[in-house]
Amino acid sequence: MDLRGAADTLGVHYQTAYGWVRQGLLPARKIGRGYQIRDEDVAAFAARRRLGQQPARTIHVRDWTAQAGRLYAALADGEETLARQRLERLAGGVTITDLCDHLIAPALRQIGDDWAAGRVSIAQEHRAAAICERLICALARQPGGRPRGVAVVTTPPGERHALPALMAAVCLRGERWLVHHLAADLPVDEVTRLAGQAGAGLVVLSAAMSQTARRAQDEARSIAASRPGLTVLAGRPGATLHDLLALAGNLRAPGARQRSSPGRPARN
Repeated sequence: MDLRGAADTLGVHYQTAYGWVRQGLLPARKIGRGYQIRDEDVAAFAARRRLGQQPARTIHVRDWTAQAGRLYAALADGEETLARQRLERLAGGVTITDLCDHLIAPALRQIGDDWAAGRVSIAQEHRAAAICERLICALARQPGGRPRGVAVVTTPPGERHALPALMAAVCLRGERWLVHHLAADLPVDEVTRLAGQAGAGLVVLSAAMSQTARRAQDEARSIAASRPGLTVLAGRPGATLHDLLALAGNLRAPGARQRSSPGRPARN
């Protein structure tokens, strides 16, 4: 809806709604000389006002690289409290998808590069990943409202890196998907069986390594062939969570027959 429609729905003057948009309190997209606002964002804003809650202010991050560098330093030193503070400073004003794509993933890639170069041990790398798992789970939220659909998130067999799948699950939940997160290294027949039992319209196979990315492509085709109408997205190194959400956002409404799309990139 446009801004005037949003103001009418919220029962306020147009200039009041415009002020909320300018302050970053009411999410809106500028189109031409006006603003367009999603119905669900207006409904969520109205619900927060009824509860007497001040909507969170949107934060514009000017330098994600610098922020990721600070998080990297905390993770490299095993400073979990400091790492939590780094995330919590931004968590109220940016999406969990932005935190994962622009902050956590780059910091962990640098840790991985350090391990490959012999600058950190495998134990230090695992410690950093474990810290991130705990912090991501603490920030995870399932918004109210009608679910977009049901998704199953896991990895192909042989993939031991569970963190990218966790990030995919959390970000899909943030977009109102009901997610069955199966962690890592699960046989494909088990994934297929649970997807059928859960009535899922989407399966995401996360892959962090080139070898398992190729296997994810093969498994995606296998699952899609065995369950017509089920969309299967196979991840690859370098794909982002924003990529995943864009692909998932193109699926039909919950309960509708989903198109099959094996081998599409979903998540690194």
